[in-house]
This record gives sequence, C-alpha cells and structure tokens, in this order.
Amino acid sequence: MNHVSEAQWVAYLADEIPEALKIEYENHLYSCDKCLSVYMEAMEKEETSLDLEGFDIAGFDIAGPVMDSISRLKGGSVEESWPNRKEKSLRTITRHYLIAAGFTILLMAGGVFQSLTEYVDSVESSSDKKTQSLTEDLIDKTFTWMDTIEKKNKEGFRNE
Repeated sequence: MNHVSEAQWVAYLADEIPEALKIEYENHLYSCDKCLSVYMEAMEKEETSLDLEGFDIAGFDIAGPVMDSISRLKGGSVEESWPNRKEKSLRTITRHYLIAAGFTILLMAGGVFQSLTEYVDSVESSSDKKTQSLTEDLIDKTFTWMDTIEKKNKEGFRNE
C-alpha cells in the first residue's frame, strides 16, 4: 500500500471513509512509521481545531455551568446564594463553639478535670514508687546479705 496523505487521515478521523478502507488504513499503521507520524499530526491538528460550542476541551470546566444550572433550578443565582451559605456556615461554627464552651464549663464545675488530674498524678506517683521500690528493695537485699556475711565473719573470728 502507498503512504496515506494527511487529508486522508483527516477524513479517517472524521469517519468519512468506508469501513473497508478504514481497516486497510489501520493495518497500514502497524507497518509504516511515516504514516503513523502523519496520522499523529493529523490527530493533533484535529484536536486543536475541535470546538464544542466555543469551549476548549482541554480547559473545559464543567463545575461552573453545572452549579449555575442547579442554582437556576432552585430559583436563585450563584452570587445570591453565596452570602447565605457563608452566613449559615458562620452560624454553624458559632453554635458548635458555644456548645463546646458550655460543656467545658459544665465539666469544670462538676470537677471532672480536677479528678482527672488527680488520677493522672496518682498513676504517675505509683509508677514512680514501684520503680523506686524495686531498686530500693534490690539495694536493701544486697546490704542485708552483705551484713549477714560480715556478721558471720565476725562471729567466726570470735569463736576461734
């Protein structure tokens, strides 16, 4: 097969050629690097020239038009609903803050934080005592053992 021109590839991309010719072009692409590069160039040109109602496909933002449609269905515009949404958010934040502050005062008045800190202090002091008592016990036993050995040595010397 001869090389396919760029115009023929554009027709291929626009789906303007018969099916048998499409298959022939596709099979030719597998074996011809030159036609593959021409095909890629035609595809890039087709992509850049493609416009959907004035929108660039690469930079098309779908969120804006969808949100505008939703707001129109609700009966307002996006600009009008934004301050209301912001005001509601501020009210919600304030409400949550006041509830948290109220619970904090309630817990403080009930002495929960006081008992909690006392409990933490007692746990810390008991863990310190256990560590100290283990070390002290070991030292005490060592000294006791050394004292008994010393006593036996003194008694042994007296007996002789």
